Amino acid sequence: MSGIPHVSSEGRVKGMKTVLLENDLVKLVALVDRGSDIVELVYKPKNVDLLWHAPPGLRSPSKCGSLLPTPETGFMDYYGGGWQDLLPTIGSGPVKLHGATFGQHGETGVLPWDAEVHTEGKTAVAKLGVNGVRYPYRLEKTLTLDGTELMISERLTNTSKQTLEFYWLQHPSFGEPFLAPGCVIELPLGSVVTNIASINSLGRVADGQFDWPKVRAKDGGEIDLSVIPPKSVTAEESTFIRVKEGWYNFTNPTLGLRVRFEWDASVFPWVWFWQNYWTPDYPYYGNAWNVAIEPATSLPTILGEHAAKDALVLKGGQSKATDIRVKIDVL
Repeated sequence: MSGIPHVSSEGRVKGMKTVLLENDLVKLVALVDRGSDIVELVYKPKNVDLLWHAPPGLRSPSKCGSLLPTPETGFMDYYGGGWQDLLPTIGSGPVKLHGATFGQHGETGVLPWDAEVHTEGKTAVAKLGVNGVRYPYRLEKTLTLDGTELMISERLTNTSKQTLEFYWLQHPSFGEPFLAPGCVIELPLGSVVTNIASINSLGRVADGQFDWPKVRAKDGGEIDLSVIPPKSVTAEESTFIRVKEGWYNFTNPTLGLRVRFEWDASVFPWVWFWQNYWTPDYPYYGNAWNVAIEPATSLPTILGEHAAKDALVLKGGQSKATDIRVKIDVL
């Protein structure tokens, strides 16, 4: 392509519309008809997709027939991996917010979005948007791919006449071949880990707060959360990390690849760290090995007042704009 970017809105996956942003170095595919999920983020010179692909693959809500989501599992029935933009509640359900009931991770992850694509010089651009169904909001985001850098500019608007709280989660999940034992996670100095053992029954980490990255294990030992463990480990847990600055580096030293995320910590002061290592039973029955490192506005909404302390509050008609920058580096 000689450095000329390419865009398309004609693609389909399992009958669902996608948009494509591509240049010599990076290929990005977003699933427009369900969630605007980024389902591919490929560093082309090494042919490495950074993102995780769940064992069931991508599923279209319109093609699942009698598969009826429950408040506890609806999101997971359709979750195919990749990166979701999740609102207006986050974490497991059911959760009630101003009279509306939401299942796991709210509603943006299963709704169809509108989209348009174009090029601007050497950049590839997609403009995406969605309106809330059970909650009054408009979420718009612009994806701009320039070389190995992806800039995501977002605007959330409260379309009602009353003040409302919003809970917002960026949900990028990493898998093989980028994810491997020995991969390293860097977070800002002074980051504090909170683990809530009651919601991590299959986890390794003890209840309490710890200075990143060393935490106490349930067996009394110590775990370094900054290093991905061997594949012999079986566990699932989400730990919640309070950060003073909005960035992390995730590095595969064997491949010589690093992905860096940067964001506004005043909007997303938390990082959720989901580790899913061969977890038994629903939804993957021991077949999944992945992690997600997720900027968030708060703790999970199911925790009630503990999450509400950090909720994003918007008056009627008010908007909040924020940017996320992702950079792929070769070491």
